[in-house]
Amino acid sequence: MAIRETQIDNKLTWVHLTYPSQEDFSKLKSYINAHPIVLDELLSASDRTRVDTYPEYIFMVYHFPIYDTKELSSRRAEIDIIASKETLITVSYEELEPIQQFERDLETRLKKKEISSAAHLLYHLLSGVNDYSVRQLKHVEKKVNYVGEKLFKRQDRKLLEEISYIKRDLLEFSIVAVPQRSTLESLLQVASDFWGPRFRPYFLDLVGDFSKIHYLLENLKTTIESYSETVSQIFGFKTSEIIRRFSILGFLTFPLILYATIALQPKVEAGIINTANDFWIQFGVIAVIIVTAAFFFRKKGWL
Repeated sequence: MAIRETQIDNKLTWVHLTYPSQEDFSKLKSYINAHPIVLDELLSASDRTRVDTYPEYIFMVYHFPIYDTKELSSRRAEIDIIASKETLITVSYEELEPIQQFERDLETRLKKKEISSAAHLLYHLLSGVNDYSVRQLKHVEKKVNYVGEKLFKRQDRKLLEEISYIKRDLLEFSIVAVPQRSTLESLLQVASDFWGPRFRPYFLDLVGDFSKIHYLLENLKTTIESYSETVSQIFGFKTSEIIRRFSILGFLTFPLILYATIALQPKVEAGIINTANDFWIQFGVIAVIIVTAAFFFRKKGWL
């Protein structure tokens, strides 16, 4: 894809590449004299986030979670950033909503005179990424609240399946998001040194925003774990109740089964049943034993 250039003013430029190629990087040299190793890393996504500082620019690899509607879980998205005094270069390997939102909001921020340096551009870009992460978690929060509402109304396999998907989504989100804190903390120090102390509050604000994301994430993880444990306990109790009732039923019917087994033996049957009344007397005794045992179990609260 061709390079998209947005000229903020005579001294400030934002350049964005999506699906970068080797040809694009030759054009980047007109914007910034980046080290060849840095340009090589922009050819594909990186495995880890980091912030590196050079005399003329800052190089940053930033990962954040994005929800995959097909897999029903969060996955990793990446923005690579080269920021100099007067230029912000961003690279992504797919179309990303935070980049598109940043582009839409850029004109409004310019009218409000919120942007006058590459540091401001970087701050608003990462602030938008944090806002996007919050929206992703709000989406998960609705699912967690739904599980909470249905928890004592129904306990079935579908509810357990929903809990499993939520737990997997939160786990994947956490794996991607947790390293963001150290990356933003590194950026706080590097950016303050590179652009000057007056920009420190901006990047300190980014660390604070991430703390809110982390708090919400941990709260959702704790909540869904509690719901999962509660559902498991309810299922365990129901299962034990079913087993207990069948055990008692088996005990109550045992005398009848024993009698029927004996009575079916021809020699034994001839010895214990001489007349038709003998059968009913013996059957009545068995019935009395069963009823007495059932009454006793009922009184003990076992039935």
